[in-house]
Amino acid sequence: MAKRKNQHKNQPAVAAKTGATGAGPDVMSPAQTIAWWCIHGLVLIVPLIMSNWTWLGFSLPLTYDQFDIIKVFVQRGLTLIALGAWSWHMLTKGGRLRRTKIDYVVLALLAWVLLTSILSIQPSIAFFGKYRRFEGFISFVNYAAIFFMVTQFADRASRIRSLARTLFFGGTLVSLYGMMQYIGIDPVKWGNLPFEANRAFSTYGNPDLLGGYLVFPLAISLALALSEENIKWRATYWMGFLITVACWIIAFTRGAWIGGTLAIILIIIVAVRHRIKLNVVDYSFVGAIGAVATGLVIVSLSAASQVMNVVARVVSIFDFGDASAASRFRIWQAAIDAIKDRPVFGFGADTFRLIFPQYKSIEYVQQVGYLSVADNVHNYPLQIASALGIPGFLLLYGTFAAAAWFSAPLVFRKHEGAERMVLAGFWAAAAGYLAHLMFGISVTGSSFLLWVAMAVVLSPLAKSVEIRAPRWGTPVAVTCLVLVAVLSVGNVVYITADNHYLKARVYSQGAARVAEIERAIALNPYNDMYRTELGVAHVDITVSLVTQGRELSAQGQNTDALKQQALVSFTKAEAALKEAIAFVPWEYDNYVFLANLYNLGADFLDPAYGEKAIAIAERGVEVEEYGPAIRFQLARALQRAGRTDEALEHIEFAVEMDPKYAEAVLLMANLYKETGRIEKAREAYELVLRRRPDYPGVQAELDALESSSSTP
Repeated sequence: MAKRKNQHKNQPAVAAKTGATGAGPDVMSPAQTIAWWCIHGLVLIVPLIMSNWTWLGFSLPLTYDQFDIIKVFVQRGLTLIALGAWSWHMLTKGGRLRRTKIDYVVLALLAWVLLTSILSIQPSIAFFGKYRRFEGFISFVNYAAIFFMVTQFADRASRIRSLARTLFFGGTLVSLYGMMQYIGIDPVKWGNLPFEANRAFSTYGNPDLLGGYLVFPLAISLALALSEENIKWRATYWMGFLITVACWIIAFTRGAWIGGTLAIILIIIVAVRHRIKLNVVDYSFVGAIGAVATGLVIVSLSAASQVMNVVARVVSIFDFGDASAASRFRIWQAAIDAIKDRPVFGFGADTFRLIFPQYKSIEYVQQVGYLSVADNVHNYPLQIASALGIPGFLLLYGTFAAAAWFSAPLVFRKHEGAERMVLAGFWAAAAGYLAHLMFGISVTGSSFLLWVAMAVVLSPLAKSVEIRAPRWGTPVAVTCLVLVAVLSVGNVVYITADNHYLKARVYSQGAARVAEIERAIALNPYNDMYRTELGVAHVDITVSLVTQGRELSAQGQNTDALKQQALVSFTKAEAALKEAIAFVPWEYDNYVFLANLYNLGADFLDPAYGEKAIAIAERGVEVEEYGPAIRFQLARALQRAGRTDEALEHIEFAVEMDPKYAEAVLLMANLYKETGRIEKAREAYELVLRRRPDYPGVQAELDALESSSSTP
């Protein structure tokens, strides 16, 4: 493209009236209109979308991951369309290219994320992101693209305000749904939730993630209310702020409370500096909000769970001995140790789940149990430093700091008028969200708004370059549209794969289940969870065949045919789990699954599999030293091999790490009994019964032990 004029600096957006189209001050071409509406769609639809539509009569959700993957799908799809439409306009008609002061830093960040992804311990995850997180290299590219597109269009006060208004309506709807959940009205069918009943999670699937998102509409709705002159709209914004405050409280997310409070304080500071005058509507809503917030706090005091007690939850922020805080500190320490090992390039974006087993402490396991694994640091600076290295952390947080530094004078300058409040809303939202990320999790469904906010606050300072449409623009524009179409198809394939994964996990059985997961892998071969599921599906078939064989054998029937079928299924399970381990060697769970398979094979198919169980379990111990589950499998295999003392050593360590692990305690009891340590065996059996009174066979073992010990 050829430059028509020299670069020149725009007037601030709050005063700018010139358009970006070359076709008039407020006229956009059809292509630009499409791009602009896609930006609005991002802000509105991404927070609202989820794949569970059972309230419309569907029997199942669209995807297994009902929240993050569908948000990523919509986000990438709308970004692609926006980029394609904008490129078409620029290549065929020309126009203004707007640039901010941090563009080169953003490009440097993308280059660094790409380099660290190539050098990652698991490049596939570093590129695409971990399942249910998806914050790999592609997501960083998407953030940058959104930042770029918002910069191109948010060139005046009216557009910035319209974007804020869209965010307001989306946030209000998300908050309303969260309030419905709190009072027990939820039209959507959910399974067992891994958190307290009636705690709001809305369209984010997790109260912590919901709380982080709410920082944005919380700040924007307040800024809109304080800057609106029309009384009806002002009341509308205040009502949205009230609803958002209520949902923000009942998410019971401490990091979000901290971030949201910071955002509100910043907006109040700007309002005072701009001499915003309050009226009767404002005072009425301030009183109503205070009353609602007080009421929710009072109601929470009688909650059975301390998590849903606002006062207890706030006090726990300052209680560093709190169990939740202690586990969080141990995760942070694991991240710090990981950073020390690879301070320059890190381990790759979104790989923390893989490295955590290598760095977690025994105290963490003792506190949270053998099933817990941290797939996120719950501290974004540490998350980024462990993933991208210290240079990556400096580039990303340098981007945030530069955006804040350059835009702060524009936002905080005195007596600039009410309209500047909207910019302050975006500035405060970004600051509040970053504060939340010191204690929370970054997911693409919320973090893209951080990049939207940065683009908005920097947009008034952007420089423009007039671009003339080149003679070869149309062919290139067509090529861009073809590329957008291809990538969009890939985006659809990506989510279709998860639909097959859903079918494999939820209702398909046997061969049908295997076929569904094989389709998922064929469509998306880069998701390691799909590969693991294939192995588990074959394991379940093997277990079913072995169980049938045992029943027939007990009836005196011939089981050779079933045994042969079980062997075939066993071989497929072994191959699938080996392939999963080869694909992602750092994933601890796969070693547990394969060791369990070999132990199963040794018990019912061929004792020779016992040595394989020992070998793979020992590899698993190398991956996760403080892993009770792999120690349990290793102890099983060693017991079968007659290496009782070694088996006891590993199982005692497993129980020391997690005394609530009933299967491990039972195996320890059996080993004590086998080695004649009757009193210790009795104590272990009693421990199992205290934890699991209905555990099959344990009471009989204890009775037999008592009977034998009382026999003269």
